[in-house]
Amino acid sequence: MQNQQFTEITRYYDDLMAGVPYSLWVEYLQALLKRVDFHPSTILDVACGTGNVSELLADLGYEVVGVDISPGMIEGAKAKHGKVEYHVQDMAELDLEGRKFDLAISLFDSLNYVTDPERLAQAIKRVGEHLVDGGYFIFDVNTIYALSHHFFDQANIASDHYPHYVWNSEYDHSTRICRVNMTFEVMEDGIPRQFKEVHVQRGHALEELTQWLLDAGFEVVETFHAYRFRKPTRRSDRVFFVARKLPK
Repeated sequence: MQNQQFTEITRYYDDLMAGVPYSLWVEYLQALLKRVDFHPSTILDVACGTGNVSELLADLGYEVVGVDISPGMIEGAKAKHGKVEYHVQDMAELDLEGRKFDLAISLFDSLNYVTDPERLAQAIKRVGEHLVDGGYFIFDVNTIYALSHHFFDQANIASDHYPHYVWNSEYDHSTRICRVNMTFEVMEDGIPRQFKEVHVQRGHALEELTQWLLDAGFEVVETFHAYRFRKPTRRSDRVFFVARKLPK
């Protein structure tokens, strides 16, 4: 199974991500779909977390199913009592009993958390098995450049907004593994409490991802520097892939 790294922080995840402009991510996703003239009805949100994007998409009229390996994340998603169906699933063992979708998405660098290349190649194949012919898979990744240049290093210790946190990363150039040592401070009943988590990501080369997509029966339609419509450069920190499942 892929690393289950979202443990205690799942209780505070939505507070941690309160500043994330989820609606802008959805707008960019819709812009990507418009660019390739694709109009899905059903969406599979892979590594959906607590369902923030899933719920926004459902509000727009899509039929959405969300899956995540973390039971705590799925518990948080279900607590929103929205329109989305959620399942605890490892993306490398994805099995929704033959159901197929028009579009699969995986956002917020979720694929980087699958650090075993064989497992990620398998995950991409499993996603493909859950798409209709001609369906699309859109995802983003943190680049090797971002992980090796410590883009994860950040802190929030001065604001009134909890959780406070300090993140420090360590990158191994030989394995392309980035370990992020995370210290969190939360406020419970007026008393601060600290805990730690270690998150691990791998820097997947764009060429690797392209090959795994081809092996899984996809064609790579476009790749973009995140939130733009221009090609990635060697200094791009996040890259979006737009891939189409070829008919068999």
